[in-house]
Formats: sequence, C-alpha cells, structure tokens
Amino acid sequence: MRLGDLLRFSLRAMTDRKLRTALTITGIVIGPAAIVALLASTQGFSNAVSEQFAKTGTTSIFVLPSERGVSLTSTDVVVMEKMSNVTAAVPFWLLTGTIAQGTQTTSVQVVAGDFTKLTYVMPGLSLQAGSYPSSYDLSGSVIGYSVAYPNRAGASNVSLNQVVTVSFSSFEGFGATGSSGEKSFIVRGIFNQFGQGFLIDPDVGIFVPLEGGQSLLHTNKYSGIVVVASDVNTVNQVVGELTDQYGQKVRITAITSILSSIQSVLGGFSTILAAIGGISVIVAFVGIMTTMFTTVIERTKEIGILKALGYGSRDIMSIFLAESLTTGFIGGVIGAAVGSGLSHVVGLLFAFAFRGTGGGA
Repeated sequence: MRLGDLLRFSLRAMTDRKLRTALTITGIVIGPAAIVALLASTQGFSNAVSEQFAKTGTTSIFVLPSERGVSLTSTDVVVMEKMSNVTAAVPFWLLTGTIAQGTQTTSVQVVAGDFTKLTYVMPGLSLQAGSYPSSYDLSGSVIGYSVAYPNRAGASNVSLNQVVTVSFSSFEGFGATGSSGEKSFIVRGIFNQFGQGFLIDPDVGIFVPLEGGQSLLHTNKYSGIVVVASDVNTVNQVVGELTDQYGQKVRITAITSILSSIQSVLGGFSTILAAIGGISVIVAFVGIMTTMFTTVIERTKEIGILKALGYGSRDIMSIFLAESLTTGFIGGVIGAAVGSGLSHVVGLLFAFAFRGTGGGA
C-alpha cells in the first residue's frame, strides 16, 4: 500500500472519531510538554546562574577570617600577591547599614575597596553615570542600581552629587568593630544593574575608596581579601596554596567551587525531572496502545470490508500503524510546542523569584 493511501485512511479514521482522537492526543501532549518545559527551564536557570557568577568573576577567591582574633592586614595582601598564579589580591571592608529614602528605609552594604582593581573582582560591573572617586575623596561614593532607583512606593531615587547618610547599628561583623553611628557620602557615580553577587551585592551597595573605609573604622584589619587567580585552571592551585599558608584560620571560598556545586545540584534535579517526564511518555505510549487495541476491536466490520476489497492483513496492519504514528507525531509536535511555551513561563517565574530575593548572596 502506498504512503499516500495510508495517510488518507489514517486521517479519515481520526476525523471520524474526533473526541477519541482529541483525548488520545491530549494524553500524548503531556509527556513531551513536561520533558521540554522542565529540562529547558532547568537548563536555562543553570545558564543564568553561570552567567551571573561569571560577572562576579570565576577566578575570584574570597578569603575571610574564620574565627575571632584572626585578622587580615596589608601584610597578608603582600603575601597573597606573591603567590604563584595570582593576578591581584584586593582587600576590602564590608559593613551593613540603612539609608532613608523618602518614607522608606533601605538596607545597604557599604563596601570599601580599591576602585582601580574592581574589574578584577567583578568584571561585569560598570558605571551607568558619573565617575569613581579618587583615593583622597574620603566622602565620595559610587552607589548600586537598586540604591539609586529603589522602585518601591514611597522611596525616592538618588542622583549624582546627592548626599546619602548611612546609619550603622554597630560595626560588629565582617572583621570590623566599632560603635554605632552615621556617615554621609556624596554620590559620585551610579553602577549599572548587576544582579545577585556572592557576599557583596553591588545593586544594594555603596562603594567607597579603601582609604574611606579605613577612616570610618580606624583599623588596619580588613573584612576580607579577594584573591584573583590568573585563570580558571589555576584556581584550585591557588586555593591549595592559601590553605597551606593559613590553614583553618581563614575561610576560603572560590566562585568556581560554588558554581560547580550549583551545577551539580541542578544536574541531579534535571535527571529527576527527565525521569518524571519519561514516565509521562510511557503513560502516553500505553494510552496509544490501549486506544489502538480498542479501535481494532470496534472496527472489525471495517476490517472485513477492507479484506473483501482485496486488502491483505499486512495492508490493514499498516493502516492502523500509520494511524497510531500520525497520532503520536501530532501529539509530540504539539507537546514540544506547549513545553517550549511553558519553559518561558517557568523561566519568567524563576527570574521573578531570583530578583525578589534581593540583598546579597
């Protein structure tokens, strides 16, 4: 029997039984839609996380004091810079505080660091307006996108050359100590939107020169030091050298290790989702078999007529197989299209939840 005749017979049989065909195709759609939507959204989220961490700097290694009494100073910066495969060692102070914006109070991070080395630590961070304050400008600052444009009812935007006053409940934590108080900064620049960061969240940050942080805290003990490896392949070697040098006195966290852990979890999650989607495909396959078996029983009269017209058993079997293949193909195509659409919806929900977490990592 020719292919055209098989398709004509199968399509006519499907149109004669519209309700059954529609229900069968609906059952088939669920499997491919689930697989495409779940795997695509998970892979998309994994790619988004990878891109975000790449903006933070995949060669960055955060070194923080791990216990009270341990301090990191300029001497440690020199030691780390002399290690093999280290491009830069960037010290910083990190404090948390609040600022008043209209009728709202916004939590912010005050980050003191060397602006000339900022691109080593966060290569994806760039200025939207203004410029970086000089190291002598102890009151100058660059604010994050969410600080400048809070996008909340009752909160006012912050513009260049405006003064922002940060209230600190205390300087305890992140290696800094001191009493509570307030400090005013002049906005010299505004960063573009960055997204989630590790430890330091640029969008809710107020960045000041390293000397500004020292004048604020009156200490030579840094909150931490970011060690930048020469490339991704040397990160583990640098981590090993830092561990040999400092042991358990510091906490060493490489961005690549965090990214690897997240991707590992998402990979396992994808496998589970694929298994769930696979079960849906099996259910759809069984549904097709059940439908075709019932169809054969109900169409014995039609089969008899076809045999009387000279069609052999092989031809009749080909007709039913063509009908099942057509049903499966239509259901698969629709399922893939529906899954693609759902993946975009799930991706938007992921993005909304990711933005809604706010704050730093």
